[in-house]
Amino acid sequence: MENMKFDEILKTLKSAESVEKIDIVKDGKLIHTIANTEGSKGSLKVIANLVDFDNGNIDGVLAQKGLELFGEHVADAQLNRGDHPNVDMLLSIKGDDYVKAVVHYYVPEGLEERVSKYTLLKKEGKLESHRTGALAAFNEVMDLLEAGHLRTAQIIEGKWTANQWVKNGIMLGFPLGKIIVYNGSGDICFTDKETFPLRKIKGDEGFRVVPPAAGLRRGAYAGAGCVFMPPAYANVGAHVGPGTMVENLAGSCAQIGRDSHISAGAVIGGVLDPIEATPVILGDHVLLGESSGVTQGARLGDLVTLAPGVHISKATPILDPINQVAYTSRGTAELITHELSGGIKTYSVGKVISEKDPSYGPEIPAGALVIPSMSVSSQGTLKLTPLIAKYIKSASERAYALEEALRG
Repeated sequence: MENMKFDEILKTLKSAESVEKIDIVKDGKLIHTIANTEGSKGSLKVIANLVDFDNGNIDGVLAQKGLELFGEHVADAQLNRGDHPNVDMLLSIKGDDYVKAVVHYYVPEGLEERVSKYTLLKKEGKLESHRTGALAAFNEVMDLLEAGHLRTAQIIEGKWTANQWVKNGIMLGFPLGKIIVYNGSGDICFTDKETFPLRKIKGDEGFRVVPPAAGLRRGAYAGAGCVFMPPAYANVGAHVGPGTMVENLAGSCAQIGRDSHISAGAVIGGVLDPIEATPVILGDHVLLGESSGVTQGARLGDLVTLAPGVHISKATPILDPINQVAYTSRGTAELITHELSGGIKTYSVGKVISEKDPSYGPEIPAGALVIPSMSVSSQGTLKLTPLIAKYIKSASERAYALEEALRG
């Protein structure tokens, strides 16, 4: 695109008319918004294409690619700081620094109101008499989930939030659907609600679902480059980012970032009900080792690694002797060190020093490499507890760092 003008470059990019805005988040704080309005449409189109129309991190390398798309505006921005805030945002990203671009799509007018209406009728036991309209609203929600234009949880104002009305839209499908037999023949069959079949795949989505026993349920999203290896399964409302490999269960409504790896036997829990509950959330470049697990709304930041066999649920504290704290569902707590004979150390969790919303599981900081360990329970006994052995800054560090931590 060298020597091309900005207007010419825009013509080569995919349309972003369905995108309402893109929020730029850094360290959990909203720092910038690019809206789909006159004067910003070109910038919105550039950033949407840069992150492939899904939430994604913009690091120094990707920022440089974005600057190439802004053409002649880059030189002008360098001379006149403040005149091109969207270019300035990319110019500010250096080295290992990065921001997260959060893509918000337009919601069809009246859809949320219709879902709310039919949800109320469901509670009143009157849904069947409004079946046609309710089924249409349900299917519209499901189609938008599969397109990646709706999510059961999204980053709002820098913080992950459950989209309760979207989950209500999914829940309409259960009373509306009758149990039917799928692919039934003789003794080989399975049954489910007619409203929740396996997702239909056209073949041009850009992801792979490998036979004989991998699949996506209706209402699940997978980005381009995803691979689902048997017995992988993405449940309704799950959102699997581009380039991620799944070799086991991605539970209902789970939010999984891009370029991650869910290894064989690893489990990501799901949650549809209660409606207000946020699901399991994994950042970009996350690795779940064999037979590991993340359930009950636990959150893993970008580049987090779970060694084989590590399980994290809402009740699980994660020990961080590097920073002398522990991460719990109530927030960050004191870490108490116990010196045993022979130079052996173990730990227990003290009082909470920084509270968070306790409705979801613990939050694991970006780059944490988590291995199995032990802690002292309130009864004075030892119990299995995950421990952060190291922090990494790039995926290239992961293999050596994990091997070193497990051997040590």
